Amino acid sequence: MPERLSGPSMLALIDEVNGPNLWRVLQPITALEQAGYPAGWDFKSADLIGAIAPSFDGYLLPRISWPASHRKTAEAWFQANRRDGKFVVYDMDDDILTSQETHRRVDLNWTEGKSVEQLEEERHQRIWAMQQCDGVTVTTQRLATIARQYTDKPVIVVPNALDLVWFRKVVNSTRRTIEGLTIGWAGGRRHDRDVEQMAIAWGRLARRYPDVTFVVQGHHPDVIKEHVPADRLVLLPWMPADKYPSGIAQVDIGCASIASTPFNRAKSPIKCFEYAAAGAATVASPTLYSGVIEHGYSGFIVESADEWESALAELIESNSLRQMMARRLLKVVERNHSLAANLHRWPLAWQQIQESASRIIQVRNVPA
Repeated sequence: MPERLSGPSMLALIDEVNGPNLWRVLQPITALEQAGYPAGWDFKSADLIGAIAPSFDGYLLPRISWPASHRKTAEAWFQANRRDGKFVVYDMDDDILTSQETHRRVDLNWTEGKSVEQLEEERHQRIWAMQQCDGVTVTTQRLATIARQYTDKPVIVVPNALDLVWFRKVVNSTRRTIEGLTIGWAGGRRHDRDVEQMAIAWGRLARRYPDVTFVVQGHHPDVIKEHVPADRLVLLPWMPADKYPSGIAQVDIGCASIASTPFNRAKSPIKCFEYAAAGAATVASPTLYSGVIEHGYSGFIVESADEWESALAELIESNSLRQMMARRLLKVVERNHSLAANLHRWPLAWQQIQESASRIIQVRNVPA
């Protein structure tokens, strides 16, 4: 356990249990609690939240916002916190501030019946909520740069980190249900261009290697189904946040394919951490992953369909290469990207934001 686990007590308030909250709240907060650190989480609508909250020094808001009709209530809440000497931290793991998010949802037809104007209003609500906070934690440097366009409060990078103990526990308890060698992709809703070159390569490999099965978990991009015959494709559904590693456990070679778009470049390379923890070799796009994977040593970095095909074919034909690359990448994850190795980053960031907020209050209270 890292040496420094001192800092302010924190209560994280979430709307729902989902993937982002698993990474950014449930896992780190639980690990901190287990280490004896004063932290906790609850749903912001919980009945007893008003009784629990006063015992904490500050609050963590992951992606939380208020509709315009609740703006006065939210303003009163922030004001009450400042009067009580408490501070509030906003947390983001995606670019939810710029119009890139609106454009992405429209392109994906993922608007939930909302107009562009309504989506933009929600975006501005998130910006307002973040601006009321005393500081922001984000997952990447690029996301920090984006956040600093909207606030002059401290913005601190706290990278995503994998809870290896939990992840391995789920993987080890999973029964393998797909026979033979598998190549897989797992992810949320996204544009087909993210996986197009990979999908073309998968189609070629399906013809070359009749015993290989292709596995897709979560979102099922149409472009993959266009290139890979249905009888060679296993489509796994969305799984609860605490169970999804069981799908990744079905994969021998993991593919982390993502296009170089402004929204994508602000994301983090968590998918290759998961593949490594599940014992899978990884082939990935240079966007996000070239900073983690050493090409030809701990995995392959590829772009074109020809490069995807060549790298995947090499791994299909060599079990020893698959195992060696998976072990090498796992060592990188254990050393640099595990939750145990990075747990101290959360309290350290909170303390820095609390100290900054305290200085601002002191300046405001100095007599003229």
